[in-house]
Amino acid sequence: MIKTFSSRAGRLSATNKKFLQSKSKSILKIGEKPSTTKPLIVDIGFGDAQSFVCDVVENKDYVFIGIEPYKKGFARAVQFYEENMPKNMFLFNGDAREFLAEIKYKIDFIRIHFPDPWPKKKHAKRRLVTKDFLLTSHSILKKGGSIEIITDSSIYQQHLEELISHQNYFKQIKKFPFTYQISTFHKKALDKGHTIKEYVLERTN
Repeated sequence: MIKTFSSRAGRLSATNKKFLQSKSKSILKIGEKPSTTKPLIVDIGFGDAQSFVCDVVENKDYVFIGIEPYKKGFARAVQFYEENMPKNMFLFNGDAREFLAEIKYKIDFIRIHFPDPWPKKKHAKRRLVTKDFLLTSHSILKKGGSIEIITDSSIYQQHLEELISHQNYFKQIKKFPFTYQISTFHKKALDKGHTIKEYVLERTN
């Protein structure tokens, strides 16, 4: 499977290593379903976890499955769980596509904020959101479930708009059902004056 994420700088601290090695109850096996009857949100790529954990706290009526391939951000999320024990937060450290491919249950929402745009043409196949990704998402989302994608990359925006226009199993809607804290990547995009676009796709059939 082609990797959809690039390496990021940042050494692991002793605290990071401690929580990476912990046997936290928040950590899911690949495709594992949390024990809950609440709506499920798969949050892909929560980065440094700062905004993600705020969203978990502020949306207690939802259960979050946070997926992050980078160990530093994942370790911070595990640390937050161990220190606060939120009942609506679960985590997976790895490739989101591999996790979604193993899901044997239905979920309500998928959230992707600022995915790696892979702007060079030779790297376009590495992008997370593809036709195959939408097909997988369609198969695991409940009818009426939705995907939220936010990006400041004009190249990725064009990619998404072309992708959306050539499929008929999602329709674009205006609003995702809950708000979110602005992340570190979001703040950087705002500071640079980038045009940020949100795409919300609802499963139609």
